[in-house]
Amino acid sequence: MAMGNIKEGKLLYHLTRLSNLDSIIEHGLVSRKLVKDNDVQFFDIADQKIITKRTELGLDEFTPFHFHPYSSFDVAVKSTYADEEFIYICIRRGLAKDNNFKILPRHPLNDEENFQLYDYDEGFEAIDWETMHTLGTEDRYTKNVKMAECLTPLIVPAKLFHCIYVRNEEIRSLVKEKLQSKGITKTPPFVDIGHWL
Repeated sequence: MAMGNIKEGKLLYHLTRLSNLDSIIEHGLVSRKLVKDNDVQFFDIADQKIITKRTELGLDEFTPFHFHPYSSFDVAVKSTYADEEFIYICIRRGLAKDNNFKILPRHPLNDEENFQLYDYDEGFEAIDWETMHTLGTEDRYTKNVKMAECLTPLIVPAKLFHCIYVRNEEIRSLVKEKLQSKGITKTPPFVDIGHWL
C-alpha cells in the first residue's frame, strides 16, 4: 500500500503477536478490558504507561485499529520485540462504518485535554489527511495524526476479518492451518504476505 492512498484505503489494521492468534480465533478480537475481565490468555504489546493512560480515558473498553501499518507505534513495537512474530488483522472500513465504530483523529495520549471520540463519518473527516500522507521526518503532531484510531467496543469475530497479513510463506501456511482447524475455511479472511512486517 502506498502512503499516498491512505485516505482511499479500504482496510483498517490491528497489529498483534502471532502467539495471540489462537485466542483471537476462539474469542474474536476484543477490547483489553474484556480480555482482562475474562482472564483470556493474551500477550499485550503496548507500553504499560500507555495502557494505564488508555484505561484512565476509558479506551481499554475499545479495540483499536489504525488506518495504515506504518504508525510509529507499529515501528516501535516491532523494534522492541524484534524476535517475535507479528501479524496484522485487517477489517474493511465499510464494516467499521456500518457498525458505528468511533474515530480518534489523533493519538489521544498526547492531547488528553482535547480528547474526543467521533462517530465514524465525522471522525473520518476530522483526520488531517494531508499530514497523514507526510513522508520523512515526523514532528510530534505528525506522529499523532499518523496514529489516528478507529475503535469499537464490539467483539469482532474472526469470520469478519477481511485478511490477515503475515511476514512470509511459512507463517502464511501456519495461520491458514489455525483458521481451518477452527472451521474457518471460506475466504475472507484471506491470508497474505505483508512486506512491511
